Amino acid sequence: MHALLTLLVLTQAQLEGRVDSVFRQYASTETPGCVVGVAQKGRVLLQKAFGMADLERAVPLTVNSILEPGSVSKQFTAAAVLLLARDGKLSLDDPVRRWVPEVPDVVGAVTVRQMLHHMSGLRDWGSIAGIAGWPRNTRAFDHRYVLQIIGKMRELNAPPGTEYEYSNTNYNLLAIVVERVSGESFPAFTKRRIFDPLGMTSTSWRDDAMRIVKNRALSFDKDGVWHSERAIENIYGNCCLLTTVGDLLKWNAAFDSTRLGGAGFREEQERRGVLKSGQTITYAAGLFVDTWRGQPYVAHSGATSGYRADIVRYTTPGVSVAVLCNAGNADAEAYADSVAGALVPFGPRDTAASPKRVAVAASAIADKAGLYRNLRDMRAQRLLMKDGKLQTENGIELVPIDRAGTTFQAARGGMRLLFSRRPDGHYDARTASRTADTVAVDWVADADTTRAAVSAYAGLYESPEAETTLRVAVDSTGALAVTRVSMPGGPWRMTPAYRDGFKIEPGMMVFTRDSAGRINGFRFTTGRVRNLLFNRTE
Repeated sequence: MHALLTLLVLTQAQLEGRVDSVFRQYASTETPGCVVGVAQKGRVLLQKAFGMADLERAVPLTVNSILEPGSVSKQFTAAAVLLLARDGKLSLDDPVRRWVPEVPDVVGAVTVRQMLHHMSGLRDWGSIAGIAGWPRNTRAFDHRYVLQIIGKMRELNAPPGTEYEYSNTNYNLLAIVVERVSGESFPAFTKRRIFDPLGMTSTSWRDDAMRIVKNRALSFDKDGVWHSERAIENIYGNCCLLTTVGDLLKWNAAFDSTRLGGAGFREEQERRGVLKSGQTITYAAGLFVDTWRGQPYVAHSGATSGYRADIVRYTTPGVSVAVLCNAGNADAEAYADSVAGALVPFGPRDTAASPKRVAVAASAIADKAGLYRNLRDMRAQRLLMKDGKLQTENGIELVPIDRAGTTFQAARGGMRLLFSRRPDGHYDARTASRTADTVAVDWVADADTTRAAVSAYAGLYESPEAETTLRVAVDSTGALAVTRVSMPGGPWRMTPAYRDGFKIEPGMMVFTRDSAGRINGFRFTTGRVRNLLFNRTE
């Protein structure tokens, strides 16, 4: 017994030493910081706070400080949906229009299940608001405004069920669905069905950004010096939980029992999404489910207005780590995994097997060189021939691995390129990796930078979906720049990337032409919005 107690004390000391080392930079009264909690099989091993909750008033963080975990919140929204499905009040295959009939036709057929797994194709409403000149946290958005933006959507990023693409729109709509189905406000439903039964007494939602919340830690970001951040939105579901590390550990502990939802609920929430192609993705219902260095885990990270967070549960040893930070420069995910390393027996880092080179004709390598565009983010990269080898611009060799010379694998990272010859002799391709769905790539021509070609792009362009107008003009240096007309924004210099494609600071502009070859608009891709249409008006 004495030896056992000694071992426990030693393990505790080692754990605390690891935690102190990880968060050393925040052990100060001059910085914001982080709160960390560690548990194993539901038993709390350690909770500790570093740094300040309020730099102006010199209030320190404590283990009872309430912070925001950003997108960590999504798992609670998903749980609310799954509870209603278990109650028989909705089906995961219901189209969203059944519960939110005011959405437009392009959104209406998206299902609850597709939104849970980020397979809906829905554009991120916050990104659209940013294009219009109102980035997240610049005005007091609420769900009425979210529905207004969704109501103007004319296209999706991708057909529902065909791709995984993270979008907050999914989880704002799911919170609205919960309210429509249950007849309760989302905060009231989750309190009654999740927070109260699990003893999460310090957890609520930021449904009113101006509400007084005792023990709330303010958030900060650093741009040379620390400055205050403040979330002013009145939204929830996608983010905006208010909680403590202790409550997050209670939540994770519930997954090691049947306290929430009954038998099989954990398995249901951890079931990963499946695309129409049959490929299984790593996103389940508000949770990432995968393996890291031989250890299966369930996790989610988050970021909101100076807050950073991560919660991870390594399922085999039953180790949970929750990290909540009010410092915008905090890498909460890295901190959580570093702390977990004191208790989880990680194996060696995963490394992709070196590709097995197949001898092919030199011409079958040389004809793949050229400029290629990723049709998801619309960015381009040139493949080069050097010393008889096909390489990316940053020097990674693409090794031929089939005799036809159409499949190549990166010498580092494992990514594959599968080429298909076009009638014009150029190639299109698909990229494929172990962890992601395939992405289409096409060959593109080099940009035409003659004065006549550049001048042809100048004009006014309007997006009916974002309700904003942009002006493209030739500046004093002869280069193109774009400014927002309807709201302050820009000028953003336009850097030619390929024919009709330009890179600007917020994303990519790809101009479109009519049947006569005249420029009639462009498609804008940024973050979680793809190919947003702007029509030329002048």
